[in-house]
Amino acid sequence: MSELTRFRASVMKDARIIARDRQALILFFVMPVLFVLILSLALRDAFGDRPGATFPMLVVVQDQGEVGRSVVETFRANPHIGLTLSATTTAEEARRGLIDGTYRFAVLVPAGATEQAQRRLGEIMAKVPPELRIEQPVAIRVLADPALRADYRKVLESSLDLALHGVEMKLGREQVEQTLRVTQGKHYIPLPDMEEARLFTPVHGEAVTKAGAGPTPTSVQQNAPAWTLLAMFFLTVPLSVSFIKEREQGSLFRLQTMTVPAWVVLGGKAVPFFVINLIQMASILAVSVHILPLLGGDRLDLGNAPLALLLVGASASVAAIGFGIAVAMYARTTEQAASFSSATVMIMAALGGILVPKAVMPPLMQDLAVLSPLAWGLDGFLDVFVRGGGVADVLPEALGLLAFAAVCLGIAILRYRGRI
Repeated sequence: MSELTRFRASVMKDARIIARDRQALILFFVMPVLFVLILSLALRDAFGDRPGATFPMLVVVQDQGEVGRSVVETFRANPHIGLTLSATTTAEEARRGLIDGTYRFAVLVPAGATEQAQRRLGEIMAKVPPELRIEQPVAIRVLADPALRADYRKVLESSLDLALHGVEMKLGREQVEQTLRVTQGKHYIPLPDMEEARLFTPVHGEAVTKAGAGPTPTSVQQNAPAWTLLAMFFLTVPLSVSFIKEREQGSLFRLQTMTVPAWVVLGGKAVPFFVINLIQMASILAVSVHILPLLGGDRLDLGNAPLALLLVGASASVAAIGFGIAVAMYARTTEQAASFSSATVMIMAALGGILVPKAVMPPLMQDLAVLSPLAWGLDGFLDVFVRGGGVADVLPEALGLLAFAAVCLGIAILRYRGRI
């Protein structure tokens, strides 16, 4: 019997074993798809441009002048803020609203804020020494839900500071004009209106891809490849367990005594799982393209390089299978194989930006992500989906995954030849 015939028989044998476990097959394909649907819908607004996620905010405006109007206009124009205005709510009532979850932020503008700012500005214009000034800076208080992330508070504080700086500039301009009217009399020439003659165009950021300007990455562009990779690597659990079961039953020992080459035995296991991985990837991508938009999510843009997409998926599949075979060769029991495989995959997933996007990780964790093969696969997918890359652009990630697979398979073959 030729080695190719043996290899074909080995593949068919393992394919039939996998096909008998229909419940496991359903889990292989259904669970990753459900995760992609649920997480892509849940995180849609966290990644996208739409203002669907809003923060309820209470603004207590007791000042009817320029300060109060500017604060209200600033937050009213923000689509991510659900604004509630009040003129009578006390600071204690605002605190209770934050504690019981009614609001995420509360901004308190005190009565007479504009007049106080004008009086302080007058003292500054009159060059009154700081230690002799009567008026103190106007205090605009910001209260925040303690469970809210600190960066959200910083963004709100920066927006408020910018609005108040605009008030300072406007009141300062009015004070200067009033002084010029008095000092220049009939020779007074009004100052130019800078709002009508802006020096800079409004700032609008754009995402840059290899094909030029493109859309901002969406949640599905993160979750579809992330959970595709996680599903691929989690197949190492049934792969390694099946090896150990056959070893315990003696079938692998019989194959070894028949001088069946290692590549025939290992390849017979690898091919069916490789096919399953590609079907998983195709099903997840198909659902992300056709089903997710019907549920209100973003449609996955597959890019313009299907060969690059296939190269990344195939390389990731080979890397996952190589890892699973290496685990199977060294684990003594099915429990060891299952626990070690699942724990290691979860660690690599957490490190590689699968569970938490690398963009929100601290710098040290982003540097450590390069150690995870799942990070290489995710970067390859994002090169295609987000950055408009092709085969040449994903080649480094694909080669890294194939090198990882080669190391794992080399270790597994040495172990197979030494002892089953």
